[in-house]
Amino acid sequence: MEPRLPSTVCLRVTRYCNARCRFCLAPPDGVHPSADILKQRVDWLAKHGVRTIHFCGGEPTIHPGLPALLSHAQARGCATRLTTNGIVLPDALLSALRANGTEVKLSLHGDRMHHDTIVGRPAFDLATQHLHSLMSGGVSATVQTTVIAGAEWVLDWMADYCLAHGVRRLSILPFIPRGNGYRVQGEYGLTTTQRGELRERVRRKRHALQGRLDVRWLDFASKSLHVVEADGRVVLERASEAMDTVLGAIPEEMVARKRVPMKAAVQAAPGTTAHLRWKPRDLFDVMQL
Repeated sequence: MEPRLPSTVCLRVTRYCNARCRFCLAPPDGVHPSADILKQRVDWLAKHGVRTIHFCGGEPTIHPGLPALLSHAQARGCATRLTTNGIVLPDALLSALRANGTEVKLSLHGDRMHHDTIVGRPAFDLATQHLHSLMSGGVSATVQTTVIAGAEWVLDWMADYCLAHGVRRLSILPFIPRGNGYRVQGEYGLTTTQRGELRERVRRKRHALQGRLDVRWLDFASKSLHVVEADGRVVLERASEAMDTVLGAIPEEMVARKRVPMKAAVQAAPGTTAHLRWKPRDLFDVMQL
């Protein structure tokens, strides 16, 4: 029985990253598949009805095969999206994004001091520079912002920034205790009341800026997301790893077992592709990001 996949699926091209965000939903774990393996996964997704592939990580822009992957996905009839921290933007990638009509969502979390603090390195100047390069280079680019406890002010700051720089969409992501976030939920976590108040502020901001800035609420605590992990597993991701459902894995015959070196613990761990076969399930439509 063939799997029934939603029209949009996130494809993690790597778990490596050039930042160290304390709230990262998918922190580095050593898995970094080759471009050939990733192309085979794109083929498999397209074969099973996926029409939009959302490239994510880790940080997808550090994978040297990303430009070719974007073109490969388009050749298979798939629209492409990309989520990035904006720290690097090679010329070849910018050209590929433009040529393939890729929609880019760049993460920017507040002013320079706040952004650099929570992403674990100086990154604000690079991210804003590359956001400008995307927009001036003819690439559809929007911004997403993670809001943590005590920093609710970033909603207003980011809205003002987007208006001043011609960004047309701002997605607000309230912190969730997933990945690295599990360890800092006592510091970063929003209470139920704070989350509700933030959502209401986003609603009011959206209404006030209608026609000028599309302000969106994107809460992964209440939405599930279908993801092909870097190790080939197909996972229905929720607010925390404990709530995830492993739906199966890309079949072995479709993916050669040649990869760049990774941690032995990842290679041998139960739950990787060596231990899984596809489990057909009815999948809910993925949230359109």
